[in-house]
Amino acid sequence: MAKAVILDASTGLDEAALASLEKKLGFALPADYRSFLSQHNGGRPVPECFSFLDDDGPYSDSLVDWFLSVGTDDPSDLLDYCSMYVEDERVPSHMLPIAHDPFGNLILLSLSGDDAGAIYFWNHENEGDADYSNLNYIGKNLDHFLERLFSFQG
Repeated sequence: MAKAVILDASTGLDEAALASLEKKLGFALPADYRSFLSQHNGGRPVPECFSFLDDDGPYSDSLVDWFLSVGTDDPSDLLDYCSMYVEDERVPSHMLPIAHDPFGNLILLSLSGDDAGAIYFWNHENEGDADYSNLNYIGKNLDHFLERLFSFQG
């Protein structure tokens, strides 16, 4: 499977900007996400759809509306999302919002622990404690996630 193409991204981040971001976050970024940010700062993937196993058992689908950007005036600013979701304790403190779907849900990247680098889907309609109870696994890392995206078949 081919990795998704990222469209409409801002200029990628240089090493100084990446180091500054890591300092602000208090976490080192996984190599694949660092590489992604150095090439693409925000943007939308094509294809854009992904599946996840819902708590009830059946698979559900969503789509990546937009990858978050750093240091732009874009409303999808990564640090603004960190403030709204991580600092406000709506998602686990070691999770980094990296994208959103069109319905107000997030795609998160684990920055530490046994699952460091893993990608999760967070559904705002099931919001509760800032733990894994509202997270659905969608990829072992960013590259794996991008390779598994597919086109909507409506």
